[in-house]
Amino acid sequence: MSAHGCPRIDDAASYVLRAMDDGELEEYQLHLRMCAACAEKIAELRFASDALLSGIPQLTAPPAIRNRVMAVVRAEAELLHAAGVSADRPVVARPARRFRLALRPLPAAVLATAVLALGIAGGVLLAGRDGAPTRTWTGKTLAGTAQLRLGNGGAKLVATGLPTPPQGRIYQVWLDHPNDRQPPLPTDALFSVSKHGNATVDVPSDLKDVSVVAVTDEPIGGSQIPTGKKVIVVRVT
Repeated sequence: MSAHGCPRIDDAASYVLRAMDDGELEEYQLHLRMCAACAEKIAELRFASDALLSGIPQLTAPPAIRNRVMAVVRAEAELLHAAGVSADRPVVARPARRFRLALRPLPAAVLATAVLALGIAGGVLLAGRDGAPTRTWTGKTLAGTAQLRLGNGGAKLVATGLPTPPQGRIYQVWLDHPNDRQPPLPTDALFSVSKHGNATVDVPSDLKDVSVVAVTDEPIGGSQIPTGKKVIVVRVT
């Protein structure tokens, strides 16, 4: 049992890093709908990854590098599970040291290491090739701007000037299709914002036959139909 109250809390890092296979992903998404502790942990880790990636070009690392990094992440998670509850406690810095880890629990530290490794490796090896977006669309937010960028590494939504989601809620990305009378399709792209209201999130779509990418605030864990107010609307033309 984790100190956070759920035996699956350590799976949050793998979920945020998309290190689960399809079966594990679907099972954990169902778990998130019933577990507030894991949902809150995912929101915390997404905030950490967004903050770390805000100063790094959003590029895709080669599969070989990604596989090596994810092997380290999984190994660290297994060691943490074997070590028990005490391994998930904050590390107290010695008086002589001037710096402390900002992300105290080990799973968050593992996430930070993986994010930095993937970002730095991608920047060194792929700069000027996979990083440049092939198409960009600009949209509206409540008090800022939003850009939807489609490149070789996939689609990303970059937003500024967003307020923090209401307590107990999180932002969720939706995909709408032209001439479709059905509600927008939900995605598993859930995110929060930095203290300055900025966020960068992967959009799980190649944007084919997508007319609008929107963001609403939803209960932690996400929804199947939109329930909150739209905070971002980007029309794909």
